[in-house]
Amino acid sequence: MISMSDYSREIKGFNDFIEKSELVDIPLVGRKFTWHKPNEMVKSRIDKVLVSKEWLETWPHCQQFVLNRSISDHCVVILKEVFVNWGSKPFRSLDVWQRDSRFKELVSLRWSTYEVLGGGIYIFKEKLKKLKADLKVWNK
Repeated sequence: MISMSDYSREIKGFNDFIEKSELVDIPLVGRKFTWHKPNEMVKSRIDKVLVSKEWLETWPHCQQFVLNRSISDHCVVILKEVFVNWGSKPFRSLDVWQRDSRFKELVSLRWSTYEVLGGGIYIFKEKLKKLKADLKVWNK
């Protein structure tokens, strides 16, 4: 029988391996646990999908879905890419920015320096995108 200290050492060893290998544990959706005894008194997250950072850059919107168990005491884990395009995020301005005397000058100066080619609405959209990024930096 494995003692608790041996068990903890094994878990730490496995977690160290994951970290040294630079693997990423994809987020779980559905259940918190992937294994449990029939009486459901003991539960654990034994099953995981681990991927490299490079893999995650190719498929950044992946999630692990944990389904109900059937015959086995393990739940089925499905890796699925989930990407929902909600459209562009709206441009927002904080009221507190309006009170800062540097705000209008910053917007005016930055807006005039952006060089974008294309039609009117496209230029407007791209300049807003650039301004949004600059305002994020300025806000910090």
